[in-house]
Amino acid sequence: MKALNKEANENTDFKYTYKLRIAIIGFVLYLLLSTELSFKILGLIVYTFYNDNTFIINEKNEPTFLAKFIMAVIIFITLFIF
Repeated sequence: MKALNKEANENTDFKYTYKLRIAIIGFVLYLLLSTELSFKILGLIVYTFYNDNTFIINEKNEPTFLAKFIMAVIIFITLFIF
């Protein structure tokens, strides 16, 4: 009985380790391969709650570092959960 519990715990730990690894890889890939459209969508979402979205997209219509980080965290959480 203890062997089954130990095996189940190891299997669960492996699943979470694998999920965490995939989520980190997705986080890095998203930082490298992010598109302008996704930041415009994020800007629209932020503009719904705040009237100023300049901390997401600057005057040159480029995403800021904060915007890239927020989108990468969203992808990280999505990949980790699913």
